Amino acid sequence: MNLIELSPEGNFESWEVTRLNELRSEQFAESLGHSPIYENEEFRLYNITLKPKERLPFRKITNDFSYTFMTDGFGVFHLGDGKIKFGQFKKGDVYYYNIEQQGEVIIDFENMSLGDLKFMVFELKPRS
Repeated sequence: MNLIELSPEGNFESWEVTRLNELRSEQFAESLGHSPIYENEEFRLYNITLKPKERLPFRKITNDFSYTFMTDGFGVFHLGDGKIKFGQFKKGDVYYYNIEQQGEVIIDFENMSLGDLKFMVFELKPRS
């Protein structure tokens, strides 16, 4: 997975008005996908397919998670702090996000590929 920062923290000037309004509404999903394909007391597993230009709206990420890409593709992440990142993904790429080290994040994701982008998300639930 290759990530390129397109916009630095604090810079919302290049954001689309509708996306900025969505962020400012602070009505974030807490789920990392649409609905889990499997869930138990320890984790949730999502199988996500995004068509070209389809996006996952802003989510507030509070648990450790990993993405595993099932197809090659491209996507854009908008972060709640203003950053925009462009990603290039290869089938089999894995990305791990650690909340303790990297902090909670508000993020959306849009498929910028010409075809469907498929990935699995593995989310660890907090320990009781």
